[in-house]
Amino acid sequence: MKLSYLTQAISDQERSERLFTGELLVYRQIPAMLALIEQADSQLKSALDGLDPDQAQHHFERDEFLKRTGTVQTSFRKDPKMRQLFFEVLKQCGVDIQHSYYDHFPMRIVPFANSHDGAQRAAIGHHRDSWGSNIHCQQNWWAPLYSLEPQRSITFYPDYWSQPLANNTAQWRFTDYLASRKQSPPERSVAYPSAPSPSEAVDERNAVQLMLNPGDVLNFASAHLHASAINTTQRTRFSVEMRTICQTDLEAERFAPNVDNEGTPAMYSWFKSITTLEPLSVAEVREPRCHTEAAEFNI
Repeated sequence: MKLSYLTQAISDQERSERLFTGELLVYRQIPAMLALIEQADSQLKSALDGLDPDQAQHHFERDEFLKRTGTVQTSFRKDPKMRQLFFEVLKQCGVDIQHSYYDHFPMRIVPFANSHDGAQRAAIGHHRDSWGSNIHCQQNWWAPLYSLEPQRSITFYPDYWSQPLANNTAQWRFTDYLASRKQSPPERSVAYPSAPSPSEAVDERNAVQLMLNPGDVLNFASAHLHASAINTTQRTRFSVEMRTICQTDLEAERFAPNVDNEGTPAMYSWFKSITTLEPLSVAEVREPRCHTEAAEFNI
């Protein structure tokens, strides 16, 4: 797995070609990201009595912490100004937003230890995003709001770019997740898993914890196997994320490889135009199917 740090924008085609061969891209100190962090920090501090957000967990009981941070997550997710700021982040990375689609823009909060678990958008285990969406030209964007440590970051598994991992993509259903989420309080954990998961142990020996500075933006393919690092620090992790699809990738059928995903159908309905908000309409795209030998291990 190649990790590249960029100090200038690149074209949609170059980005896709690099991501879909397994490369990870980090865009350094994006001005719009720094502006977004300033606003997000203000919202969090207001909800947390002025405390440093990444240390506020020490000062609140679990339910109060989840209530306060959950309120910020909800307002952040619904705030068009915050989305517009991140669209500006994408533009500054070189994305042609006129031909791009996105699904949502959440703030993820990963508490340390397990005393404050229970939020919906908290830590997430090993997965490829393509396992849930079944879209292999999808791109992911991830950025921390505060400084990171290796145990409070995002972990990637380069060996699995071309190596299958046994999983339950054939059985997981988005409709079942939606039904479970409707029965859960807002911003609280959901009984049904939010994404498919491995059915065998992941080899952690070559895992890579990425270290980004606030203002940096990570860009990776939906096929990259990754997970939230297990937070064993004394600080909460705050980050934002977005998933995008480029229209030209669909037209040119540029995809990352599918080594182990049996899920169907492709969830294009999740995505809408960045500029018009019109839903993505796809008549026919030949998404890559997993190898027959990979299908044998799914349960």
